[in-house]
Amino acid sequence: MFYWKGKTENNLTLTEELLSCGSIKSIQIATAFISAEGVAIVRQLLEKYQLSKERILLYLSEQFSSDKPGDLLEQLFEISTVKVLFDQSFHAKVFLLSGVETKLIYGSSNLTAGGFTRNMEFDYIGIPSKEELEKVLEFFRYCDRLSTAVSSEVITYYKELQPALDELNQTQWFLKKRLTGFSKKEDPFREDDYDLSDSYFSFEDYETFFSRNAQSNDAQIRHRRLSVQQKMLAVHQMIYPKIRSLGIAHHKREKNITSTVEPNIYNHHSVGWIGVRYGKLPHEIDWLNAGRESDDDAYGFQKHGCLQFSINSGGFDINLFLAVRNDAIDRMKLSEHQFKMLFEQRPQIETEMRNLVGHGFEWRIENGAEPFRVDNDPVENFCDWFKVNDSDGYESYLIKYYEPGDPILKSKESISAEVIRVMTMLQPLYDTMVWRPLKKS
Repeated sequence: MFYWKGKTENNLTLTEELLSCGSIKSIQIATAFISAEGVAIVRQLLEKYQLSKERILLYLSEQFSSDKPGDLLEQLFEISTVKVLFDQSFHAKVFLLSGVETKLIYGSSNLTAGGFTRNMEFDYIGIPSKEELEKVLEFFRYCDRLSTAVSSEVITYYKELQPALDELNQTQWFLKKRLTGFSKKEDPFREDDYDLSDSYFSFEDYETFFSRNAQSNDAQIRHRRLSVQQKMLAVHQMIYPKIRSLGIAHHKREKNITSTVEPNIYNHHSVGWIGVRYGKLPHEIDWLNAGRESDDDAYGFQKHGCLQFSINSGGFDINLFLAVRNDAIDRMKLSEHQFKMLFEQRPQIETEMRNLVGHGFEWRIENGAEPFRVDNDPVENFCDWFKVNDSDGYESYLIKYYEPGDPILKSKESISAEVIRVMTMLQPLYDTMVWRPLKKS
């Protein structure tokens, strides 16, 4: 059996293959490189098969990582018997799980996020014959003779190298960016800009929305988008009872709770983000859309103002999304009455905007104008600024933005608590600025 393009022929990931064995008595791994994600997989193996650290042997090249190698060795030392092949050109990738039924995996995959999830790799997976097993064990015995067991002295040696490695990483990044030409020059951030090893969203999640991937629809990108969508829906499920109590609801169709995950005419054939929207209740949408186009994909829930949380190429945000580019219901209502509604509500709008001061919000209208920064700009100027800048053809929204490394994004629970907190703050302004003539709980 073989592994490539993210799945085996059994429709399992490489990690799932490692964790799908029966009774395992020992594990031997040879990998040229390892990352924090690889350490996490070793920990999963330890816990899954209830092994002592002495029963997991791990062989690494001397250049196994340039990203805090001392810290990685320290973590591995707690959960495995780890050895380094110094002064050897070691490039093997072999995984041997021995037990009632032995499993052998070898090929191109290092024990890294790239090797196990991101890169195009090719690996063989199978049960070795007696003769094959003896040859594999001979290879590991050879590794053992050439290796040095990791000790506190070895860990200290790598930790003392870290300043030089940091400088090397900067140089390598510059060269890599130049050598890869145009393919990644527009990326908003690089993998080592943030430590996302313990975050809810991974670098690969954000990378899915980078401009070089946004218009792609191959199997790998579709799989990654669906993975991010499931993470977003998990947050939605955790928060929805509270969100519903604010008098707003998700789309009446379950499949439309998140924005679309495939390029199509409605997202201009580009998936640059995935969001979850909450807005007017179904009976409001049906009444307000009466007589308009029946195709909800062309003229439906998404044409109305909403509260939304979303992930994109540069981070995560929570926003009050008032108007899409064209045919936005709430914008058309304001325009129809020459902004009379806006100025009738001006005192209430200013009151609600003042309640947002100090929380990092800004209102953006995608017409090239400077955003209205709630923390810095006088709140009493907002309605005048809005009247001058808001017009059909431009998205209009109030946003609170979080960089990928923000502690708020560490877990589903912390994200859920923040979405509830921020949407509770935004709900009064939302009700003030959108058209809800039939609102009821």
